[in-house]
Amino acid sequence: MKLMRTATSLALVLLLATSYVRAEEEKAAAPAEEKKAEPEAKAAEAPAASEDTTKSKRGLHHYEDYHHHHVPHFPVHEEKTLTVIKKVPVPVPIEKIVHVPVEKHVHVPVKVKVPKPYPVIKHIPYEVKEIVKVPYEVPAPYPVEKQVHVPVHVHYDRPVPVKVHVPAPYPVEKKVHVPVKVHVPAPYPVEKVVHYNVEKHVHVDKPYPVEKVVHYPVKVPVDKPVPHYIDKPVPHYVDKPVPVPVIKKVPVPVHVPYDRPVPVHVEKPVPYEVKVHVPAPYPVIKEVPVKVEKHVPYPVKIPVEKPVHVHIEKHVPEYHEKHITYKEPEFHHKHIEEEDHHHAPIHHHSHHSHPIVEHEHEH
Repeated sequence: MKLMRTATSLALVLLLATSYVRAEEEKAAAPAEEKKAEPEAKAAEAPAASEDTTKSKRGLHHYEDYHHHHVPHFPVHEEKTLTVIKKVPVPVPIEKIVHVPVEKHVHVPVKVKVPKPYPVIKHIPYEVKEIVKVPYEVPAPYPVEKQVHVPVHVHYDRPVPVKVHVPAPYPVEKKVHVPVKVHVPAPYPVEKVVHYNVEKHVHVDKPYPVEKVVHYPVKVPVDKPVPHYIDKPVPHYVDKPVPVPVIKKVPVPVHVPYDRPVPVHVEKPVPYEVKVHVPAPYPVIKEVPVKVEKHVPYPVKIPVEKPVHVHIEKHVPEYHEKHITYKEPEFHHKHIEEEDHHHAPIHHHSHHSHPIVEHEHEH
């Protein structure tokens, strides 16, 4: 239905457009035909006037002979001109504004004020409750009287102590009528035959310790630490007043109406035994797949990787004692400048490291 409606509306629009175009073309063609008919009428009147002038000059006998003689009538073909007006589009100038950047060179430096950041204070209104204290006399303590007009008896169960004898602890004996043997795997020695020599790896500490014998005492200067006290910051608390709303409760006697209690019968469930059918155990046969080993009577070669001997040279330190006469060390004092003292690298020796002492021992 929607497609039919749209098709009919489109057909009506096309008919209206074609009729409007035809009417405009007819209006444009009518004045052009009138303009062409006017010069033709003027041209027909001009030869008639010339004939009159010639006839007046001639004699009358010529006029009579002209009228008495029979002139044959031939059909005159009138030429019709059809003017077709075609609308030729005339170019219309349309102005379009196109912004083009024009660079202007200023030879004089111009100072531009740059705004510096300034603090912006934003005032946010907030509600502050002002507590207005009104004097109100309250007798403290004041008596509160509660009037109970109807006595209400509420039934409640009184618990009675019941003693249950529980022997604690008591022995539990479990009787096994059929002896069950449990297989416990015991460790057994497994001997592996190796047909080649295997070198045993001896653990050596790396780096291995080397004991160095010093035959004379060496004094090592040790800096004694001096305690240096540093002031520790102490927290200082500053009280900041914050508006806090304080609500003061004023006791006012309020009379609340209440309904009188009505006894309502409530059903209490009583426990009773319910027989539940318990299914008896029955045998369940479950098929368990078991692997069956089949003996294959053919030889199987297993590749064994044979080790190849590789000789590696290992340097083991050997110490030989050499008796050298002892000479007293000579100390030479050198003056160190302040600049060298400041730029000299500082070597920190831990308590584990040994001091480096130059002497004439050789390995």
